[in-house]
Amino acid sequence: MALTEPGRMVKSARTAFEIIEYIHEQDGAELGELADQLDLAKSTIHGYLATLESLEYLVNEGGRYHLSLKFLYHGTAARNAVPLSGLADGTLTALAEETSLVAWLVVEEHGRAVYLDRVVSNDAVRTYGRVSKRTDLHGPASGKAILAHLPDSRIRDILDSYGLPARTEHTITDEETLFEELSAIRRRGYATSEHEVALGVQSVAAPVHYRGEVLGAISVSGTSNQVDEEYFETELPDVVTLAAADLADQYAERHG
Repeated sequence: MALTEPGRMVKSARTAFEIIEYIHEQDGAELGELADQLDLAKSTIHGYLATLESLEYLVNEGGRYHLSLKFLYHGTAARNAVPLSGLADGTLTALAEETSLVAWLVVEEHGRAVYLDRVVSNDAVRTYGRVSKRTDLHGPASGKAILAHLPDSRIRDILDSYGLPARTEHTITDEETLFEELSAIRRRGYATSEHEVALGVQSVAAPVHYRGEVLGAISVSGTSNQVDEEYFETELPDVVTLAAADLADQYAERHG
């Protein structure tokens, strides 16, 4: 469900994007598979596929449809429009090298956490995330760092739209508990997540601010076997907070 719903939706447009999203999630799909999944006639699905292929948004490889590279053109434009895009490379690289973990730049869009960029250290264990991944804000440390600095009214809108789905038994699923956690994050300046999005995965994040607005968050993540508990609790928050402040300073210099 989207954060906002229009009063009147164009059904054909919605169906087209349901097809696109299904093909994306399944890494390709055939006509019959799509007809079964969307409960539509094969002739109807064929019309959508033929149209999307003619517009160069799909490629047909032996009857199996895949997304075309035309989406890369749009995706690159969308990424470049994000205020922090292109600024974080140095910060992420330094953070990954210092911590031997995976460093992330995460932003919020439509009430979701979007993984915009990452740098993986040579010693890091790759975790569940990937660039472009969209997920709940209340699970990862980066999402909570952003959520904590949004207006309460927007937080309520996000919770009304998406709820608090559990990814593991450690995920916060109670609103009162979440607001207590967000208050604590605002006080200390950073967020943590332990096994809340995937068992065995931990992360620390800090928000990137500019003139009272949260632009995104910098985070590091790794497995519980890889991250020493004392380091995770006492040293890593300071390292990540300094990295977020450095990125905020770079943004201010460019836009100040």
